[in-house]
Amino acid sequence: MKKQKKNTGFITPENYFENFDAQLLGKIKANNLPKVTGFKTPENYFEGLEENILKTLKEEEKPTKVISLFPKKYFGYAAAIAASLVIGFVTFNATNTTNSNLDTLQLAAIDTYIEEGNLNIDLYELTSYIDDEDITDLNLKNQQFSEVTLKDYLLENVDEETLITE
Repeated sequence: MKKQKKNTGFITPENYFENFDAQLLGKIKANNLPKVTGFKTPENYFEGLEENILKTLKEEEKPTKVISLFPKKYFGYAAAIAASLVIGFVTFNATNTTNSNLDTLQLAAIDTYIEEGNLNIDLYELTSYIDDEDITDLNLKNQQFSEVTLKDYLLENVDEETLITE
């Protein structure tokens, strides 16, 4: 099949697009642009321009007084105060801190550590660390638990299927 050219019916003159921009600018200049710019420079302005600029620069070269916002003596005072605060903070807190050992840990922190699964010790390993003396020191016989406390503990920690079967 031959490609058929679609005829729109519009025709452009020869060399229309080659000198189009020159024709357009010529018409714009002729119609819209003013003949006079409206700006005037004084006579001999550019001959004396360099001398005038150098003269004003020499007049502006006078030293100016600079006043700093934060005088240097205040930095010394601030550093001394900060150093004394740091030393005081360290000395007062150093007397309150003790060597951390197992006795100073809170029981709740140990419970949460174990409940979160961070302690990977099975029952046999745990019993190997406990001596008979530790078990006798517990004195569970002297401690009395109320029935309400026992029921609450069992309901919270034991499965319902285990309670039903036993």
